[in-house]
Amino acid sequence: MMDERRDMALAIKSCLDSLMDDATKCDLDDLARFISLAALAAEEAAMAFDPKAAQLKALMSGGAGHC
Repeated sequence: MMDERRDMALAIKSCLDSLMDDATKCDLDDLARFISLAALAAEEAAMAFDPKAAQLKALMSGGAGHC
């Protein structure tokens, strides 16, 4: 169950990162900041459900996946 939650949080973070990039490209700075906060929350949720959170942090620093 914890793996499913972690995977879902990672998928949501990936989509939010993509949306944030799109908002930044369109000069929607306020929206990009708001989405970045949501992406941060998704990353924290993923780390909370991962016993190997340090390894996850290294993964999240790269460009894993695209929505």
